Amino acid sequence: MKNIEKYYNNTESETPRGNVKYFIEKVKCNPHKAIDLGCGAGNDTVYLIKNNWNVIAIDREDVSERIYNRLNQEERKRLKFQKQEFEKIELEKSDLIVANYCFPFCNKNKFDELWDKIKSNLFKNGYFVGNFFGLNDSWNGIKTEMIFLSRDEVMSLFNDFDIVFFNETENDALTGLGKLKHWHLFNIIAKKK
Repeated sequence: MKNIEKYYNNTESETPRGNVKYFIEKVKCNPHKAIDLGCGAGNDTVYLIKNNWNVIAIDREDVSERIYNRLNQEERKRLKFQKQEFEKIELEKSDLIVANYCFPFCNKNKFDELWDKIKSNLFKNGYFVGNFFGLNDSWNGIKTEMIFLSRDEVMSLFNDFDIVFFNETENDALTGLGKLKHWHLFNIIAKKK
């Protein structure tokens, strides 16, 4: 089994990410159009759809069937899947962009371009919900093509946003492939000004 299939199989039964649950439960904005970048097994996508969002789920692998199988007929009408790579991504204007555990997998030389596309395709008063890997992450220095940011670097990305929620976490936990690593994450919810 390819590692990517093992990853999807291992993570498909996980709950949606905490920042997405927080957004749905606490921010309480009217659901419209969302993009889930690097949707993986589709846990955040499914959760958003079940909370009445129309979602464009984007991943570099075709995981559409995995997601469709977890939705009923009515819910499937609110899903659009696109197979895209971050380095060439095309986005549509949206009210919400979710990006959990995906930015490190964008070539770090293309990250600024990706971030500009995210900002320009988020409507005014739209929300970003996602996370970034920090400098203390155990992959930093090992996976040199990945992007790792300091707290100040993360905060500078959100000069045109109001921060709704922000936290920094560090812990040792398993990856989606079942390997132990040290995680350093910045979780953020921000509203575009």
